[in-house]
Amino acid sequence: MAHHFTTTCAYFTAARYMRSVEQLADRIYAPTGMKPAYAYIMLALEDQHPQTIKTLSTQLGYERSSISRMVKTLANRQLVTLTAQGRATSIDLTATSADFLRTANDCLATFSAATDHVLGDTKAPMTALLTKNNQKLREDTL
Repeated sequence: MAHHFTTTCAYFTAARYMRSVEQLADRIYAPTGMKPAYAYIMLALEDQHPQTIKTLSTQLGYERSSISRMVKTLANRQLVTLTAQGRATSIDLTATSADFLRTANDCLATFSAATDHVLGDTKAPMTALLTKNNQKLREDTL
């Protein structure tokens, strides 16, 4: 019996795709000096700040412990401030985050252009379907 998981298994195909996307993102976001996830946290904060760890976790789809660890790294680099508010931690941008954000925005534009070029007209429907299916899985398992 031949297994067809390499083309039919949602887990395997998504993980393989993610590894390819991650390699591309790592190269493009290298000028930030950090993994792309850190840039996305900063970009989310640029859109709306301050935010809490819980809010960022929900918005970005990371575990709270991962967001907490990453924002502590960002705070150590003086890109964000962390302020305890009861049981929540508020995260805000610092004045020194402007240069990082400029670079992160440039990387985001470069990544978008690169994936537009490689994926062409399949990118928009694919990302829409991934977003929709991710929401279905999160609602079913949470």
